[in-house]
Amino acid sequence: MDWIAGKHVLITGPTSGIGRQIAIELGRLGAHLVLACRDEAKGRAVARAIAADRKAGDVHVAGDVDVLQVDVSSRQSVQTFVAAYAARHPPVDVLVNNAGTVQGERRESVDGIELTFATNVLGYHRVTCGLLDRFNTAGAPRIVVVASAFAGDLDLADLEFKQRPYDGLLAYRQSKACDRLWSWAMARRLQPSGITVNAMTPGWVPDTELSRNLLPEVRQARSRPGRTVAQGADTAVWLAAAPDVAGVTARFYADRREAPCEFRDHDTEERLWRICEDFVSRTPR
Repeated sequence: MDWIAGKHVLITGPTSGIGRQIAIELGRLGAHLVLACRDEAKGRAVARAIAADRKAGDVHVAGDVDVLQVDVSSRQSVQTFVAAYAARHPPVDVLVNNAGTVQGERRESVDGIELTFATNVLGYHRVTCGLLDRFNTAGAPRIVVVASAFAGDLDLADLEFKQRPYDGLLAYRQSKACDRLWSWAMARRLQPSGITVNAMTPGWVPDTELSRNLLPEVRQARSRPGRTVAQGADTAVWLAAAPDVAGVTARFYADRREAPCEFRDHDTEERLWRICEDFVSRTPR
């Protein structure tokens, strides 16, 4: 995966679980990393872990690691983050949209939007759109979307669970369905620029903070051994780094292979896109 050495890679949600592993693996491959973290102290700890991992592995092509604070569920925080990135770093070669949450009860972001949707969907939208003029379009840049096979329960008329009783599991599943629909809408818009957008599923990875926060009955039902964090991160790392997928866009992958995606419908994708645009244009409460 020599393509990634020396490239500038931005990862959201890299302080634990799959995001942390993606950062470590891309660090081993010599990428320059920007860790976009809600908790800056945890981000610094990950940066130290990446440096230690490189030293232990005798990595000779080592890129820089920087940490920038951002709460992807907050419009103001994303705006501040984008400005900080533009002031400190060259154009983006790879963006890994990974930050995510699952909530046991209904909560709202600082902007007054249901928190799971604000983080898992609008977070991807805000960060990506905010950085669009900061991509290295001369270098075939890539966007990798950490989605999930655990997706469904989509209701575009009630994305915030204002009409339905709130269910944290359904909110999470819905957000992951939205991530795929959003990916295809974004890929269509970016294709003329040469920026590719692909989504992937990590599979069931029980040893992550997000998985541990799933409702108890889900943890029990999915108590089989599952996959390691490294296995869960592998396809995202491959999409970010492998020459094999250069120029490939609007695909959904599992275990480095294209997988069928039931969330493909032009009208639904465009409807979700308009909803996202409407949310980000609203005046925060």
